[in-house]
Amino acid sequence: MRKFRTLLGATLAGACALAVVPGTASAAPAAAPQQATADLADTTGAYYEVSPARLMDTREGLGAPKAKIGPLGKVDLQVAGRGGVPAAGVGAVVLNVTITGPTSDSFVTAYPAGETRPDASSINFAKGWLGSNNVTVKLGADGKVSVYNRNGYTDVVVDVVGFYAKDNSMTNRNGGQYEWWAPERSFDTRNDPEGKPPAGTILEYALDFGPDRNPHMRTLVFNLTAVAPASAGFLTAWSGATAKPTASTVNYGAGKNVPNLAFVQTTPCTGSEPFEWCTPGSRKFKVFTSAAAHVLVDMVGAVDDGFSESGMRFAPMSPTRIVDSRTNLGISGAIPANGTRRAVVPGYTDGTGVAVMNVTAVKPTNNTVITVWPADIAEVPKPSTSNLNPYANQVVSNAVLGIVEPTGAFNVHNLSGTTHVVADMVGRFYYPVAPAATLAGDAGKSKPQVVGSSHR
Repeated sequence: MRKFRTLLGATLAGACALAVVPGTASAAPAAAPQQATADLADTTGAYYEVSPARLMDTREGLGAPKAKIGPLGKVDLQVAGRGGVPAAGVGAVVLNVTITGPTSDSFVTAYPAGETRPDASSINFAKGWLGSNNVTVKLGADGKVSVYNRNGYTDVVVDVVGFYAKDNSMTNRNGGQYEWWAPERSFDTRNDPEGKPPAGTILEYALDFGPDRNPHMRTLVFNLTAVAPASAGFLTAWSGATAKPTASTVNYGAGKNVPNLAFVQTTPCTGSEPFEWCTPGSRKFKVFTSAAAHVLVDMVGAVDDGFSESGMRFAPMSPTRIVDSRTNLGISGAIPANGTRRAVVPGYTDGTGVAVMNVTAVKPTNNTVITVWPADIAEVPKPSTSNLNPYANQVVSNAVLGIVEPTGAFNVHNLSGTTHVVADMVGRFYYPVAPAATLAGDAGKSKPQVVGSSHR
């Protein structure tokens, strides 16, 4: 059995004062180029970020007919060869799927084109709902993904943010490995004296991993939550090295608390920023809110260039239901108020660290909070973070990177009322079998730690 490793999380240092930046941010310095890795031992399962790019918008006829997807309707979306995704050698992609204007309660399932549609869902929604979900999906025939709608008619928008290598053909590209983070709340504007960020605000954040680590950190993975927005709108998270992309990260309705998992590229702090608000070399990113809203950032992981021995690769699978408390699959019965249930990943094998899932809360009796964390790691107690913030009688989903080592189990906690829970697994992060399989060598290094944080 793999020896359990050091945790990624660490206590964050105090933050600087928040400065509201209206409108569009000025361009930040470009990210430092990463060292080429043409001598990679193996690229299979490595992660490659791309600048957020829109692949499909049924409102505009982009990537699909200009029409809502109807009941039992399906669109086969071409992904490979578009939006920065290579035409070949891609095993799975990380998408942000947005639903807008549905005429009925329904769900959408994204799955590999050419395969039988699975008994799983990617995003669940109510009539008239506006929202999005991070969806990791294996590519199917000809590099396509099927997008299926169950009931009514709805517009669907799909943005791509990254992909995973299918094989060892990406040796001319600089991939990365994922490391899980003990869930931790890093930033919360509700604690800022300036109050709720107004519409058009761009927030800037930075995390300092120390001078030896900062050059290797590339992408941060966190739950990004909009809290009590004044009107319908969206959050966009990006590195800040370029102008704000057109892609959105979180879409929200007025007054609704809405989370979404986000893979966000970073750029280094140069030390020349106004008021020297971040430590030179620390990794920074930006978050834009189109309407007045509070913003929460709950860290769950990071992607580096292979510097750490604790990095993992991704193995995709067709969406598979592993938990459905309604049928006593994985969890028996609804989870009560302040209740915790333990679920086990079927077929768990040693070397798997994280199960990539879509977790759905089904019609809770009260407004509540759902939190997922590892079941059998004493050093990781229940965190003060959230994965889902469902309202009473709502059916809503969010992507969850559930830590399942060392026993293949994870905990699910429900705060209030009772709720059923469903989990659909789409892949797993696993540890390479030997240091030679890392992407950038230097496999003997210890787990990276955050030594400070700041924002403005």
